[in-house]
Amino acid sequence: MLLNKSNLLVLLPAFNEGKVIQKVIATLIQTGYTNVCVINDGSTDYTLKNAQLAGAIVLTHLINRGAGAAIQTGIEYAQKCNYSYVVMMDSDGQHLVEDIQNLCAVIKDTQADIVIGNRFSLKSNSIPKHRRFYNFTANVLTNLFCTKKYKDTQSGFRLLNKKALENIHLKNRGFAFCSEMLIQADQKGLQVVEVPIQVVYSDYSMSKGQNLFVGIKTALDILWRVVSN
Repeated sequence: MLLNKSNLLVLLPAFNEGKVIQKVIATLIQTGYTNVCVINDGSTDYTLKNAQLAGAIVLTHLINRGAGAAIQTGIEYAQKCNYSYVVMMDSDGQHLVEDIQNLCAVIKDTQADIVIGNRFSLKSNSIPKHRRFYNFTANVLTNLFCTKKYKDTQSGFRLLNKKALENIHLKNRGFAFCSEMLIQADQKGLQVVEVPIQVVYSDYSMSKGQNLFVGIKTALDILWRVVSN
């Protein structure tokens, strides 16, 4: 199946992203990515209203279930609607829409099943030290259970083809879903490649995501998910 913007769905998991979600969606739609699905993960602010106003499809969890649960809901929706490709992006504005083209080019050239945006390949990316530490730890843990070694196992910017959508079934509800997806892909023989992407850490985006507690919990979740399987 040829990749084009009409058969590609952009998934934006969102928890209390009302301040920025409208701008993120508008940028996508203005760039031609009109199939945008926001998974409103139990937000208590105006994420739902602003996502709808911006023109996105919105799926809502009544309670906050976690990033992994949100992505799995999005994957199931993409399968139901027969999309051939899915792009996962963070909804806080740290990913740049123009990098979607880079992921698409790689999946066309390599016939990969999953393309991951690697934040650490570009020296121009200013990534806080504690984020580098969290990702280094998660990389070590994840790579223990994969035949291929990845440099950015926790990247939320990913492109999946139909084969990947049919074979990935996330059980982890938290941020450890990033590692779980790679481990499942390895076990099922899916081809995964990484491509450099830009990333923008604003004061707003830094207030979201992983802190020390979440980082430790993510590491434990990675180990538990593998051991329990």
